[in-house]
Amino acid sequence: MHPNLENHPAGREGFIGIVNYIDSPNNEIHVVFTDEAEAVYPSDALFKLKPKEEIYPTGGMDFAIPNLNSYKDLYKISLLQQMGRSTDIWNALQIARENPEIWKNSLVSVEESLGLHHNQYIGR
Repeated sequence: MHPNLENHPAGREGFIGIVNYIDSPNNEIHVVFTDEAEAVYPSDALFKLKPKEEIYPTGGMDFAIPNLNSYKDLYKISLLQQMGRSTDIWNALQIARENPEIWKNSLVSVEESLGLHHNQYIGR
């Protein structure tokens, strides 16, 4: 969940949830939390991990990382993604959530990921 979201439907600011259903035409994403609370969010309020190749490029350091701890966190996230189990992905999301300095390197909005912000229609 977006940490700075106004009007948080379930009061779960910064929590990690599981997407239950995506209603693209209405820009609604139904999310369930570990305590079984449910809420509906717009696609720009949710984040997911970027692909591991974008988080920690193997070809070299083509991106700026603020400090050594952030570098280590990105490396851990990349390793967890490589393992690929659901608990590993959950742990990777927790690492990303706890370090705001790596958000731009590790997270992407669901809106951008699904390409929903490109679907604008212009009528005459």
